[in-house]
Amino acid sequence: MKTSGFDLDARLRRYPWVSRAMNAEAVYGTVLTAGLISAFSLYNPGLPALIARTVGTVLVFWGAHVYAEIVGNRDLSWREAIREALQRSAGLLWALIVPVACLILAAFLGWSIDAAVDLSLWAAVVTLALLGWWAARQRQAGSRAKLATAAGTAGMGLALIALKALVH
Repeated sequence: MKTSGFDLDARLRRYPWVSRAMNAEAVYGTVLTAGLISAFSLYNPGLPALIARTVGTVLVFWGAHVYAEIVGNRDLSWREAIREALQRSAGLLWALIVPVACLILAAFLGWSIDAAVDLSLWAAVVTLALLGWWAARQRQAGSRAKLATAAGTAGMGLALIALKALVH
């Protein structure tokens, strides 16, 4: 897709790890991260503790995911299974970046934990929308399908925000 001198496809061919990281695990990881931030924030632990708990829990889920992929992939050698598991599950780790970066930025700016969590959750919604749009784009879907897929994935983040509002 080339628009105004920017060729996205050419750029992604130079960085294939970006495309590999934008997968089902990235969607799952973003929903997981947003859910953890929402749940942990109920205890009002302060931003540093919220960040540490979220990152630590996602790392445990990532490790379990990698291990399950390795054990479950019996058709490959151990080395190949490990490489495949690490590549497939990278999206879980990439999913931490946007929501946690928002928490870190809010902490740096001196925002309240509630404002930081709101920023992080809305950023997760945008991330999910982009992941949905990307999935439809990879299938060369039309504009309506891209928008519907983006709305569907963003809806998961919106559901988390609604649940947080109900609990608070």
